[in-house]
Amino acid sequence: PPLNHMAATQYRGMAARLNYLALDRSDIQFATKEASKYMAAPTEGNWLLLKRIGRYLKGNPRLVQMFRWQGATRALHTYTDSDWAGDKTTRKSTSGGIAFLGSHCIKSWFTNQTIIALSSAEAELYALLKGASQSLGLKSMAADFGDSLEAGLWSDASAAIAISRRSGLGKLRHIQTQFLWLQERVPAKDLQLT
Repeated sequence: PPLNHMAATQYRGMAARLNYLALDRSDIQFATKEASKYMAAPTEGNWLLLKRIGRYLKGNPRLVQMFRWQGATRALHTYTDSDWAGDKTTRKSTSGGIAFLGSHCIKSWFTNQTIIALSSAEAELYALLKGASQSLGLKSMAADFGDSLEAGLWSDASAAIAISRRSGLGKLRHIQTQFLWLQERVPAKDLQLT
């Protein structure tokens, strides 16, 4: 059942606080994304999700990120993954990723994919594209500061990597051509796929 007006207002306030916390805490980003999806019309089941996140935070009140000294580095490594049709309601997948400059984590994300992927390879391709756009953005920002970075993109999805390395769709007729821009960036050596 839906929450009453007062409880729904509390839910929205707590979900907003979680969004603020998740900027620095990659361990709760996925759960926070899930809780935020229901801010418009929260239910009692969503309230249980907030309570679960609260219990986790009570048991793990701090996340410490250590940025140990490292020499100048040009290595930007971005790791991506997805869960195909992980949202049981909409059947949409989630893209997740983390970017490292040398050994320092500088960005992490979990986002819902806007398109319903028809295969796990397609979901992994969209996650790879999200990682590629994040990497190119970080590379561009570093260039604004006068640094030249070499961007590496890592995925465990051999099918998505194969799609990105070839030219054209091949037998994949269900993927729109607007998502093939990565096929131009890999041969141009803007990104190295692994």
